[in-house]
Amino acid sequence: MRPREPLLKILPALLLAMLLGSCTSDRPLPQDPLAAQVGLAAQYPGDAGIERDPAVLFAEDFDHAPLTAILARFSDRKRPASFSLAHDGPSVSPGQYALKIASVGGVSTGGTLYKRLAKNYDLLYFRYYVKYPSGGTYHHTAGWLGGYNPPTDWPQGHAGIRPSGNDRLSIAAEPVDANGRLDFYTYWMGMHGGPVEYWGNFLIHDPSLVFSRDRWTCIEVMAKMNDPVSAFNGELALWVDDTLVSHLGARFPAGHWTGGIFTPDRSGEPFEGFQWRHDAGLALNWFWLQHYATADPTGYAGAALFDHVVLATNRIGCLAHTATPPANLNPVSP
Repeated sequence: MRPREPLLKILPALLLAMLLGSCTSDRPLPQDPLAAQVGLAAQYPGDAGIERDPAVLFAEDFDHAPLTAILARFSDRKRPASFSLAHDGPSVSPGQYALKIASVGGVSTGGTLYKRLAKNYDLLYFRYYVKYPSGGTYHHTAGWLGGYNPPTDWPQGHAGIRPSGNDRLSIAAEPVDANGRLDFYTYWMGMHGGPVEYWGNFLIHDPSLVFSRDRWTCIEVMAKMNDPVSAFNGELALWVDDTLVSHLGARFPAGHWTGGIFTPDRSGEPFEGFQWRHDAGLALNWFWLQHYATADPTGYAGAALFDHVVLATNRIGCLAHTATPPANLNPVSP
């Protein structure tokens, strides 16, 4: 087994301030109901059999099929030549392989795997492991979750344009600057910005929430649609390595807006909540895995790795430990 290494570096001073209740960041405290949730992965050590759980809509560990069969499970594949199976994975994984999406500076920006769901959902949890190798840049490299109305078999564009509330929404938790700071990158009808262009909103804005390169991290996003469509009771949450680091909803947390950036701050005004939509036809119905690198030097071979992807209607949680590997660990590359 590979030695376990923590992936997220959170400053000790920040943790101490949270315990003392004196931190100006409104990162959720343990009394947040979401912090007490136990994920269904705890019932499936190593994720073995998790795909059979009635709450699970999709699961892929990249270990039990050739690459061609794995890619066929997705609705759309952008630059399929950039995909391969790497002999890698989280230290707690019983498997031997992960998905690698490669990029080459000045030649290829990477690739995207997109999956349209069979129906619409008002509540979804999306968990995956990701590894960011050192040396590369990561413009939009993460798992994304969202909805299109009508649903489509391929991802749509519209960067820089605010959704109208009956057409689309998108959510990512990804590196948003050169230091590797993690934040939400969100598009929805109530997003801030403008007056002409609207770029994905940041909602955590914590300089200490950064990824460590060359190490695996467990990311889980929860999105809850507003119901009724006139309400602002939609929610959004993020766990990193099973720690709840952000939870936004109707009138929580307090903070302040600067353009398209929301900064939690107990001295600020309550977050307004999410009116993700004004039309019930818009709901969560897709996810994708993406590596998109635009700033690497010409010829630089970059990459991002993904593993243990699960989409469910209940909290998932990170991998439960197991020392027993699955029987079939021989994927065959095309």
